[in-house]
Amino acid sequence: MREIKKRGKMKRRIMEFRNPVFHDGINCTVRRGYKWTNLKIGEKILLNTGEEVTIEKLIVCRFKDIETSDLKYEHDPDCRVKAGLYKTLCNIYPDFDRDTVVTIVYFKYKEV
Repeated sequence: MREIKKRGKMKRRIMEFRNPVFHDGINCTVRRGYKWTNLKIGEKILLNTGEEVTIEKLIVCRFKDIETSDLKYEHDPDCRVKAGLYKTLCNIYPDFDRDTVVTIVYFKYKEV
């Protein structure tokens, strides 16, 4: 996670994406662990593509407890089904398994 400091203001968090494909409106991303659980609803963060997004919702659970409906807004089309998401997360995190705790971050994206 990178942060940007503006004059006298809080640091702005930057969320990195390997496949930065987004659609207008609500998107989500699944992240391993608790790193993103301190985001606040309504908080603005930056994506590594430079766009600013607004946090809409957070879910924390084990991977095996993710529901199909939780992935409806997944930004990456390959990850909108649990098997595709699992394969992607195993490629990113070699020690990832179905008992791993994840944070699902929902954000509002506006195409420019």
